[in-house]
Amino acid sequence: MNLHINKNGKKGSSKGFYIALGVCLIAVGVAAWATYDSVVHYATPKNQSQSETLQSTSPTNKSVSGVYGSPESSSKPQASSVAPKSSKASRPESKTRAKSAASASGKATVGEVTTYSYPVGRTVMQKFSIDPIYCKTTLDWRSHTGIDLSAKKGEAVKAIARGKVTKAYKDEEMGNTLIISHGAVEAWYCGLDQMKVKVGDTVEAGQEIGTVGTVPIEQAEGNHLHFAIKVNGKYVDPLTILK
Repeated sequence: MNLHINKNGKKGSSKGFYIALGVCLIAVGVAAWATYDSVVHYATPKNQSQSETLQSTSPTNKSVSGVYGSPESSSKPQASSVAPKSSKASRPESKTRAKSAASASGKATVGEVTTYSYPVGRTVMQKFSIDPIYCKTTLDWRSHTGIDLSAKKGEAVKAIARGKVTKAYKDEEMGNTLIISHGAVEAWYCGLDQMKVKVGDTVEAGQEIGTVGTVPIEQAEGNHLHFAIKVNGKYVDPLTILK
């Protein structure tokens, strides 16, 4: 009788041990799953935030390098092999804005100035364009805020009208530059060799103000004068004013 009781006691004790062991394993499994789930939820928002930050700071347009032939451009030329897709619809709008600006205030100038003559020759090598065009020197695409007039090196450059010299300086990209004010109209003569007038001088229409030299950022275009016009501080197509 005593032997039977001991055997039953051992069986009961073994069964309780396995039950306790099973409960412990389940508890460990639940704890491990909870830890994994919290780690996943913690990491996911951080990764999404980093992705959104990278997307928001990435450049949206790498095809256009800057302004081609702008007397005020200070950026260094950077090569780009991708040509931008220019919208055909935007070209007439750009020309319309330039013409309307010129017609509205292009004639409001110093004294009795009503016409503006060509500073050198009449052969246009490169036209005015707000839309990017290809630059043979920098091998990229840029807006061209003036016109390039073909001329021989050393050829005389003349004032387009009576006015006052406001600036005379050497620009890294545009070369020797003269700026002459004609009231609301401001003329930029760029790429000069000699500058024969100085700041403060009053010049007359047709007066020689310098000679044709080199435009560094347009040197692959050949000898020419880069000529730009601003009307009330905004670039316009010089061909809408010159006669």
